[in-house]
This record gives sequence, C-alpha cells and structure tokens, in this order.
Amino acid sequence: MFDKTDPSIFEGDWTFEKTERAVLGLCKILDHYAHKLTLDDLKNDPRCAKIPDLSLERVQEVIADVEAKLWRGVKPIDNEVIYHTGPHHDDIMLGIMPFIMRQLRSPHNQVHFAIMTSGFHSVTDEFLLEALFDTLSLLRRGLIQMVNYPDFFEQGYRFKQEKDIHHYLDNVACKNPHEMRRGFCHRILRDTVGLWHLKSVAELEQRLEIEIESLQKGLPNSPEIQKLKGEVREFEEELVWAYAGTALDHIHHLRLGLYNDSSSGVISSSGVIAGEDPQSPTAWIPNRQRDVEPILTQLRAIHPTVITVAMDSVGLAPKTHYKVMKTIAEAVRLWNEEEDLSKLRIFGYRNVWSTYHPAQANVYVPVSLNTMAVFEKAFKDSYLTQVKAEFPNPDFDGPFSELAEQIWAKQYKDIQLILGKDFFYENAHPLVRATHGLLFLKEMTVKEFLSETM
Repeated sequence: MFDKTDPSIFEGDWTFEKTERAVLGLCKILDHYAHKLTLDDLKNDPRCAKIPDLSLERVQEVIADVEAKLWRGVKPIDNEVIYHTGPHHDDIMLGIMPFIMRQLRSPHNQVHFAIMTSGFHSVTDEFLLEALFDTLSLLRRGLIQMVNYPDFFEQGYRFKQEKDIHHYLDNVACKNPHEMRRGFCHRILRDTVGLWHLKSVAELEQRLEIEIESLQKGLPNSPEIQKLKGEVREFEEELVWAYAGTALDHIHHLRLGLYNDSSSGVISSSGVIAGEDPQSPTAWIPNRQRDVEPILTQLRAIHPTVITVAMDSVGLAPKTHYKVMKTIAEAVRLWNEEEDLSKLRIFGYRNVWSTYHPAQANVYVPVSLNTMAVFEKAFKDSYLTQVKAEFPNPDFDGPFSELAEQIWAKQYKDIQLILGKDFFYENAHPLVRATHGLLFLKEMTVKEFLSETM
C-alpha cells in the first residue's frame, strides 16, 4: 500500500511526515519490521537517505508516532455532540462505522448523521419495480392494514415511520425475510401516498399500477420516481443506525441540489466520471443558498463539537464527494465567522474509493472481528440496493462492505510492520488485542480543515 508513494512528495523542504513516509515505505519494500532496519538499510534507500540527521533514532521516532496514532484511536469519544456527514447513503458506514460504534454506546454522546444527497442514482429500475410490485401484492392481500385507519390518507401516512424500522429489524432478529419485506413495503407505501397526494386505497392501487407499467416499459424516471428512489436509500440509512438505537430525528436527509448538477457524476466500472467533461477545470464553487445554507443551519442548531467529513479530492471518488466536501467546508468557514470554533474537532475520512497513506492519517482506529461481523451483517441487511452495486469500485466487483474490510485488514497488516505483531496480541489493552483491522482518520482543527479544502 504505502510503497507506491509519488516520488515528487519527497522534493522540497523536509518534514516529519516525509520521514514517516520514507521509513514506512522502506519497511514495506523490504518486508522488514521497523525495529530490524539497519543504518545501511536507511542509507541505501533513496528516500530514507534524504532524512536529516539520519540515524536509527529516526526509526524509533516513527515507531513512537505510529503508536501514538493508535492510542488516539483507542481513546473513546464521550460527552460530545457529533455530526457525521456523508456525500451519499452508505458513505459514512463504509468509511467510519468502527469509529462510530463506540460513540453510539455512550448515552452521554449526541450523535447525528447528515447525508447530503438523495442517492437515487444508486437505485435501479429493476429494484424499484420489484418493490412496487410487492407493495401492491401485499396491499391487495390485506397485509398492509394501516391504510384502513380513518385518517391515514390525510395525515396518518406520515406517522410511525420508526415503527417500519423496528418492524424490519425485529424480523432481522427473527430471521423472517417475509416480514422484513413487509416492513420495507410499509415505507414504500407511505412514501407513495405522500409523493402523489393520494386519498384512497383505490387511488393508491391505481398509482402503483401506473408506475409499475412505466418501469416495465423502461420509460424515463419522473421526478416523483427519482424522489421515491432517494427515499428508499434514506430508509436504508435509517435501518443501519437504528441497529444501535439512533432515533429518526438524529438522521438528516439534506437532499442537496448539487446532486442534480450534470457534472456531479458517478464513476462507472471503467473509472470514467459520467456526465463530466474531462477537460473541465477542477475548481468548483458551492451554491450558497441552495447547498451551503442547509448545512450551516444545521450546524447552528445542533452545535456539534465533532464533525466528520469524507475527504476525497477530484479524481479519487465520485465527483459528488468532492463537491460535498467543498460545500461543508464553506458552511464551516461561515460558521467560524459567527462563533469561536477553536475547540471543534474535524475528522477527515475516506472509504472504498480512496485511502489515506498512513503518514497522512494521525488517528488509527482499531477494528475487531466482532466489529467486522456487525458491520457486514448490518450492511447486507440494510443496504438492499447496494449488495449488488450499480456503480461498483473499478477495482472490486462485490459488496462494498467486503471491500472496506479488505482495506482495514490491509492497513492493519502494514502497521504491524512498524509496531510488530506481538505489540497487538500481547497488548494489555483488550481492544488492541482484539484488533484485526485499522481505520485511518485525519483529525484537524478548523484552520487545518479549511486550509486543506478551500
């Protein structure tokens, strides 16, 4: 992983990060543990040879720094207001779920999730067609009784959405796929009534028939169908965080308009960003009224002490990731003009589209097999549209959850070269002993975050 460092990084003024990159890279190239490196190994490596005051003490400094990063990841985050942000539904989970799980266990944290875009592009016509067909079938068989409540079509359809989630998850526990599907169809039905302002069972059945026929014919998606697809993704996100008891009012679907920009794009299996001119400049200015203000309003209302942001530059991930990062940065910049944010901590993360070099990251979060088991099951039970992704990573054909686990396991294996295997399995801390993967984060101050993103 970290033996592919761009040689140009080592030009110019020398920093400790360059020392760390050089030593980490040498360990990787030689497949040697850091404590076994010799001074000759360092002198014979063109990158390590540039280290000022070269000696084995520099190696010990790198070992100490890597260990410090691990202990930062072990330290729990408590008594905080945490605002996790993701460009699309599933980005937060794939990027930092092991980081989040311990936060959710503490009753002293307020944990919020803000998903910035609709995500309707990730729901295929075939998936929605099957969902609408199943909903209509259950309705006609009398298996969706809520439509019989007197006020259902006036206002009742908007209530008890958390009941749909708990119905679904109760039957995950019972291993009852039929009732899981019924819980999912309950939400589809509520959303359908709301989107088309339906007033009776007859109108509902007719609308479902119309949309089923449209999808079967392959007609272009109407704005309502696009919105319904986005609401499918929203339900998936709610399921994931409900695993740990997160209430709906702590999950925010912002549906920013930048997702509909023609240049937002997604990466196809060929690695080309769809809908984007490859010759266009990378500079992009967020739309303040449409996209920045909704985030700024939430920051003012929630007043987080910790924020997480997907830190993907142009070309490393779907273009939407970059646009969302820029938009969040602008919201933070404006909020910083209003309040003292000197104590605000911002954690940058990456997920299946790109990874931090271990020298770039300054927090290594341990990932246990127990965490991986929960992560994988939650992903497959909740993100029904993503088990077989429409736009997979160009380098991986399979569930994104498996790719994330591979990345964590690889990062752990690489860091073992620095700290040694025995550092983990003989460690006095049970979380470190249980480690079989590592998640890399970059903790920043507001000034550092804005410097990197503006």
